[in-house]
Amino acid sequence: MAKHAVTMRLEDAVITDINYLSYLMRAKSSAHVVSHVITLLAQAVKAVVSDDPELLVNGGTVLSRDEQAAWAAVQRWLHDQATGAG
Repeated sequence: MAKHAVTMRLEDAVITDINYLSYLMRAKSSAHVVSHVITLLAQAVKAVVSDDPELLVNGGTVLSRDEQAAWAAVQRWLHDQATGAG
């Protein structure tokens, strides 16, 4: 059987979906996926939060507006996953 190379252009959204599915196939468990998502969220929050020592991310007790928004987003996502809405 002859083999021929095929070239096609895919939209960015398709590439993103393929990469996501590829990641899920390589993941060792659901806990691995959740851990990875939480790590990504923590890195995103840290990237937008200042170095103020009073902020929770820096060991303080005060949540910045960005931290509050990030935490609310995590809570909504977890709730949606638990209820099957997401």
